[in-house]
Amino acid sequence: MKTLPLGKGHSILYIAAVAVVSSAIGVGLIFIGITAWVTHERAQQQTSQRLGELLGTVESTASIACFVEDQALARELARGLLKNSEALAVVIRSNSGELASARRSGVGEIALARAAEARIRRPIVSPFNSALTVGEILLDPDPEAVERTVIEEVRFIGILLWLLLAALVSVIAFVMLRQIVRPIQGLSLQLHRMDAAAGDRLAIGRVDPGAELGGLVADVNALADQLVASLDDERKLRIQREFDEKKYRAIFDNAETGIFIARRDGVVESRNPALARLFELPAYLSVDSAGISLLTLPWQQPSSLPELLARCVDENLTLAADLEFLHGDGNTRWLNVVLSPIGDERVQGVVSNVTERRQAEDSARHQAVTDPLTGIANRPGLEQQLQAEMQHCTSGSENGFAFLLIDLDGFKRINDALGLPVGDSILKAASSRILSCLKDSDIVARMGGDEFAAILPRIDDEALAASVGERIVRALRRSYDGHGTPIQLGASIGITLFPGDGADLPTLLRNAELALDRAKASGGGRFSFFDPAMAETAERRRTLETDMQLALRRNEFKLFLQPVVDLSGKRVVGAEALIRWQHHEKGLIVPDAFIPLAEETGLIVDIGLWCLEEACLRLAEWQREGRDLYLSLNISARQIPEGLPPAVVLDAVRRHGVDASRLVLEITEGVLLADVGRSQSWLRELRESGFRIYLDDFGTGYSSLSYLKRFPVDTVKIDKSFIRDLNRNENDRALVEAIIAMARSLRLQVVAEGVEDAEQLAQLRQMGCNYIQGYHFSMPVCSADFAAAAESIARSFLPENA
Repeated sequence: MKTLPLGKGHSILYIAAVAVVSSAIGVGLIFIGITAWVTHERAQQQTSQRLGELLGTVESTASIACFVEDQALARELARGLLKNSEALAVVIRSNSGELASARRSGVGEIALARAAEARIRRPIVSPFNSALTVGEILLDPDPEAVERTVIEEVRFIGILLWLLLAALVSVIAFVMLRQIVRPIQGLSLQLHRMDAAAGDRLAIGRVDPGAELGGLVADVNALADQLVASLDDERKLRIQREFDEKKYRAIFDNAETGIFIARRDGVVESRNPALARLFELPAYLSVDSAGISLLTLPWQQPSSLPELLARCVDENLTLAADLEFLHGDGNTRWLNVVLSPIGDERVQGVVSNVTERRQAEDSARHQAVTDPLTGIANRPGLEQQLQAEMQHCTSGSENGFAFLLIDLDGFKRINDALGLPVGDSILKAASSRILSCLKDSDIVARMGGDEFAAILPRIDDEALAASVGERIVRALRRSYDGHGTPIQLGASIGITLFPGDGADLPTLLRNAELALDRAKASGGGRFSFFDPAMAETAERRRTLETDMQLALRRNEFKLFLQPVVDLSGKRVVGAEALIRWQHHEKGLIVPDAFIPLAEETGLIVDIGLWCLEEACLRLAEWQREGRDLYLSLNISARQIPEGLPPAVVLDAVRRHGVDASRLVLEITEGVLLADVGRSQSWLRELRESGFRIYLDDFGTGYSSLSYLKRFPVDTVKIDKSFIRDLNRNENDRALVEAIIAMARSLRLQVVAEGVEDAEQLAQLRQMGCNYIQGYHFSMPVCSADFAAAAESIARSFLPENA
């Protein structure tokens, strides 16, 4: 390590000595100044004190002189006071005036003025009365005497102080030389000779390791260690950088991805071999050859790359794009080009072949809009096509189009009975038949399940759309092969025309569904055009649904009770709860106007829970009043089993303290037909909990007798349709007699519904039917009027009314 010359200028010892001596001189001067001032003040005080004592010795003489105003005695006294070396001038005064004055000879006016500043004034009292002042003595001290005393003392103290400071400075200089300067000079020499890279370090010598110099040595050695470590790290980084450059060059040359540096105008300044392969550059061009322009290559859209280059340079952004490149064999490939600005209007580019990814994305997009079973468009694909067709018509390219919504009648039944494979084959056949009825420009889609749709461009006439719809209905009506079993299905079609039946996608789809519902409601196997009245009907249904939801919160539903009469007991034994809706605007609404919609929308579940609570409240009230009555509730298929679980029913009667046997649940054959297995479990659990089960509308179903055997019921209720013509129709009379006889043999009770006159009542009594419900006894009444209705019925059995 090259040694550096010692620094020019004064040494540390010289600087330290000058600083110490200067400090000592300054301190000494300050101390002497303070000493002179203090000595001067003290000397003046001592002089004044001595002169005061002198005046005290002559005070009695002065008192006599002033009292008798003896001037001779006063002058003698004044001359005696001047004999004191510290007195400069004396004046003796009586009350009448000056008696005597004296001063030293040769004293100038300046000295007298200075002495007058320290004048001592002593009042003289009468020798006979100490309270009476007869004069005064004025004594001026000699300032030169004071100054001589001060000079002598200051000189002595100054000599001692300078000797002390000289000794102290010598000691400090010696200590600094030995303990600081020499060690620092030694460290300085070591530093100039030290080669840190060779491992040289400062020797601590006789320096205390815990002292500042010891810490300095340790810090210098630590810095040397850090320097060596930094040099090692730099060397390692240099080696690693060289290695990375070689590795990068290897990657650059062998990468499958094309890498290049190009100017804004597309001219390539540097590239790797992979770029030549991707762009099919001539083999004779070397890697370092210049003049290759990316803009002259066969791009499918030649303007895309120049725009990308310009944006990258102008906006200083890293940009990427997939560009289509024309291959030499006529095919195209997709290249992903990533450009990053590197300054000086140059970019670094990375090019990779993404043809397979783009093909996979195209395939995924195709699958996203294609039905996997039939190969035609799915619902999202249809909605895309509808949007595109609407845009064509809106822009004036076309006048309009027809939209068909197609549903296979009876498909669910066949699919459930024969299984999914047969159902899938039918769906494939149906899609093929629909395609065969349409032109190549028409679009067919499967909406889901057994629902299809078709778009007929440039057809805005009902006659043409009807012709296509009729062809599709006939094609789908032909029998299908269900794995050897011929299957007959039909089709219902709803047709809408754009833009007349809907100017936007949701409206067009909704109106097509309304038209489809009309076709299915008309028996199926036909098509139906959308009519604005359908939308009005749908709006009324929507309003009714909304009002039903509000009715629950507004407590607009009411339970009416129709009594059930025991003919043998001649009394009311119970009642059937019948719901009524007291609409806030429309008044009383009968169940047939809203219950079907409630079942369709699922609101019947909430309504059913409300009815259960109200029924339990009535039963609890009857129990408190001592009435032995039951109350029956009608149960919908939507309530079994999740909508009205047995645990909920049992919890309701327990909360209200009602005997479970007083709550009767009425079900119809249609409810049981919905799900036989779950219905059986639901009924069994309720029966085991003590509830009674009535089979309502008995005789109207397909297999009523089998239900009596399979389901645990307590009572059958004969449907009012049989009771209505009991007097006029022998078949109805025979059926009623058979039902009553069969129930009696099965130990079941029978309730006849819809009894409206005495003749019907008499025949039922003759047949052995003891429980009657109908207008003959009472219409459904509100809860408040039920007691009166029951009393009226009881009075009707009295002899005078029988």
